[in-house]
Amino acid sequence: MTARDSQGGTATGFGGVVSLTLEGPIAVGGGLSGTTTVNAVNGIATFSNLKVTGVCTGCTLVATSPGLVSATSTSFNVIGL
Repeated sequence: MTARDSQGGTATGFGGVVSLTLEGPIAVGGGLSGTTTVNAVNGIATFSNLKVTGVCTGCTLVATSPGLVSATSTSFNVIGL
């Protein structure tokens, strides 16, 4: 995730905590696993081991950080093979 300044550029001075949550219709037992909270470095929060478990349709990822406006991804589907 990239923190943006008022001109739309990367807010390189931002080093706060960023958390991701999975929202939407998620099958029972499903969810988001891995490290869901990290510290941003130079305005960029890197989540290197996230995994959506279970089936979800129309799910989104929501990024939050204390004191900032949250951001929601476009919707996506995770289906079984």
